[in-house]
Amino acid sequence: MDQICDERMFISSDELIGSSVLSDQNFNLTRDLYTNPIWNSKNYLIFMLNQDLCHSPTCVLPPTQSYVQNLGNKTLAPYGNDAMIFCFKFFWRFFRGLKTIICYKEIGCSRYDPFTENILWYDGGKNEPYFEFSVTNMHKKTLRLMLADYEGDIVMDWYLENWMQTLLDESLAALTESLNCTTKCYVGYASYSTRKIGHEIGQKFDIDLHQVELGATKVEVDYSKFDFSVGVETEAICVLTPHSKLVPQCLVPFKVFTVPVWIFIVITVAAFVSTQHIFLHVHSGCLHGLYSEREISLFHNFSSVYTMYAYFICGSPPRLLLGRLFTGKILFLIFIFSALIISTIFLGGMTTLLTNTVHYPEIDTLKDLEGSDLSIQVKDIEAAGTYFAQLGLSEEMRAKLTCSLDYYTTASEWFLIEQNIVVQNLFRGQDIGNETGYDSEPAMILEQFTKNVHAIMEEDAFLVSLPRSLDRSGNKIILTRWPAEKKVEYHLVPECLKSNSYFFTFMKNSFWFDAFNRKAAQFLETGLVGKTFEHIQFIDQPEVAPPPPKEDEPRPYSLNDLQLPFLSLVLGLLLSLIVFVAEMVVEDFENVAVIRKLRHFKKYLFVKKLIRK
Repeated sequence: MDQICDERMFISSDELIGSSVLSDQNFNLTRDLYTNPIWNSKNYLIFMLNQDLCHSPTCVLPPTQSYVQNLGNKTLAPYGNDAMIFCFKFFWRFFRGLKTIICYKEIGCSRYDPFTENILWYDGGKNEPYFEFSVTNMHKKTLRLMLADYEGDIVMDWYLENWMQTLLDESLAALTESLNCTTKCYVGYASYSTRKIGHEIGQKFDIDLHQVELGATKVEVDYSKFDFSVGVETEAICVLTPHSKLVPQCLVPFKVFTVPVWIFIVITVAAFVSTQHIFLHVHSGCLHGLYSEREISLFHNFSSVYTMYAYFICGSPPRLLLGRLFTGKILFLIFIFSALIISTIFLGGMTTLLTNTVHYPEIDTLKDLEGSDLSIQVKDIEAAGTYFAQLGLSEEMRAKLTCSLDYYTTASEWFLIEQNIVVQNLFRGQDIGNETGYDSEPAMILEQFTKNVHAIMEEDAFLVSLPRSLDRSGNKIILTRWPAEKKVEYHLVPECLKSNSYFFTFMKNSFWFDAFNRKAAQFLETGLVGKTFEHIQFIDQPEVAPPPPKEDEPRPYSLNDLQLPFLSLVLGLLLSLIVFVAEMVVEDFENVAVIRKLRHFKKYLFVKKLIRK
């Protein structure tokens, strides 16, 4: 491990492409090397790329025919140059000073000049000065610093996945060859079929076969402890929910204001009615002195609803409420002013909501999904319930599971939509929770299609394993559903349930653990994996934060939008209360003064009467 440039620490050409050995004089750079790095005797690192690598607009695209025709000037066209610059910069920064060549299958090879940033085509038969750079110390080099100025998809994901899969295949091939086993055992995702094949090999040769399982796990980790923090996995298990469920037309008026606003309106109206009744109760004694019995009985025959109607609609406050006190007058003015503002806003909001499509808020977290009324379609409720329990999801989440049996959904196109523009079109050859395919009998397909009355419909959510290129916050997924070919919009919940990360497990004292360690050491020297062998983990990048809400969509009015009318209501109620209490006190004092005057007047009359006698 200390000998950085020791050829034994690297993958030799013999190990990867058989007996063919690359030499300085005879480079056959158009071999089917694909993404496997080749170390030859002179420490040249050669990458062979093909067009399958291109999963994003930032990947290294192979030159088109027009580029091939322009190879005479030894320089790529501007677009091709821009497309390849990132990849060459990446390798140059990672393998600092290393002799790196990148080749395209059946097209040719090119090299990168880091000083002029030119990409020149390389003629493999020549020993150019470019190959005289020395190999520098690559130990403990990290990708974290190298990718700091790049925010797009990481091209190295694809390379590393193939490297590690090649490593597994080679290790297993060496194992089966040592056992004189002719059966090819492909170690992929940890599935029942994979374990079954390994078990059969162990039984055939009467050995305890320790398998390497390539599986999925949810890893909670401190990223600062890892030199390599780029995930090599290509999929994540997420939930698709119906995209922006429509609000029923009958509920549109209730969507004009938020819940706190409606609560405040109810409390305010209740306070007004209560104040009215208190006012009438306290001043009931004074009414008999101000109004006739007929007027008082007429007023008591009307309800408070009529009083509110007269206040807000007719603009004519009941005469009895006003009287000679100012409380009723203040309440009337304040409530009329606030009612005009709120009604104007309400009508404006109604117009906006009726002329635009109104949706429920999107589900962007598992907490939102837990509190929703959506059902989650799964194929096996018991297995999915166990799966949810292992992930630590709540009972409420598990209660949402509903069986879709073998419902045939789709195997057609996936679209990545950003701001209503299709930015990526991926064809996925997998069906969601089905047991049928395109080659199935029509009768069987129809049976599967109609098997369950509660099949996956627009109002249900369901689990799906999506490629990482689609696992972005706020994405809108459009599924073309079979057989009606109806396009249905789904919303990808950014907070995925589980990410598929590669991990390798060995039982203690595994008889081919040492061989794997030797292979892993080669990757450790180039800084492409973690620091330990027993549990090599490729860690996901943290999830992207959910996007902010779109401003162009109609939204309910909140308390911030109605500060003026609500402030006037609060101040009006407070002012009315102060005036009400003051008038009660003043009226009581006036009554006392009148009584005293009457007493004095009676005394005066009594004295005067006595004098006359």
